[in-house]
Amino acid sequence: MTPGVLLAFRGEFAASEPRTGRLIRARLLARLVVRRARFLTYETSRYEFARVEDLDFAVSLDGETVYEVYGVKPMEEDKGLVFTDGSGYTTIEQIVPGLKQAVQNENQ
Repeated sequence: MTPGVLLAFRGEFAASEPRTGRLIRARLLARLVVRRARFLTYETSRYEFARVEDLDFAVSLDGETVYEVYGVKPMEEDKGLVFTDGSGYTTIEQIVPGLKQAVQNENQ
């Protein structure tokens, strides 16, 4: 990893809708900015998560795409990412801790 170079994070999440059992699938591609760790010890990482530069996000229901955005610039809010697609705001909740962990794992 190098500061100033974007790190791609790809994730796929699948679940079934509780009432109908329909398959819901979400795909995320986030381009992450990393920085040198502020505190460097033997046990810590050399680099740490700084922010999400931009992301692509798509959701499908039973294999049919029902929502997609590309190149949106999210804001970090309460461990989640919030972005607008022009028609309203979308939140991906509780994703930031996972992104931070992914950067930390890349250090090892």
